[in-house]
Amino acid sequence: MVGGDPRNKRTEENAVVPKIVAAGDGELLEFDDWAAVIKIAAEESDGTMTVLETRHDPGNDADAHTHSRESEIFFVLEGRVTFTVGDALHEVGPGATVFGPVGTAHGFEVGPNGGRLLHVFVPSGIEGYFREMHADKADGGADYIAIRRHYGVTTQG
Repeated sequence: MVGGDPRNKRTEENAVVPKIVAAGDGELLEFDDWAAVIKIAAEESDGTMTVLETRHDPGNDADAHTHSRESEIFFVLEGRVTFTVGDALHEVGPGATVFGPVGTAHGFEVGPNGGRLLHVFVPSGIEGYFREMHADKADGGADYIAIRRHYGVTTQG
């Protein structure tokens, strides 16, 4: 057993391996006015979380939406970002943390200087959504709604 705790049923063969992802490293997915870098995916966290970093052009936004499967935590690394979480609107800057619990509507708009965010999704799996959206964009974007539905993401409004 790993760690000597009898509740931990992992063996050395299936233990999650520690990982360091350097700045600029990860799986890059570029979109029109933003980009995502998958830093930690489901297969690397035993399904516990997905971590991605996003870079946004000025004024880029994510429409209010809900996740039926995961909570999302945002860390603002650069820029000013206006978040909607539930019914509340908050403008925040670097160092701020925003929590969107599973089932809670949330979205954001990046300020005039652009921005950079770190997203942590708990549990993992949403990276498939970003990968499929990236592939769909390359195919003309016809499956946008079906992809959202498949991953339990619902646009509000």
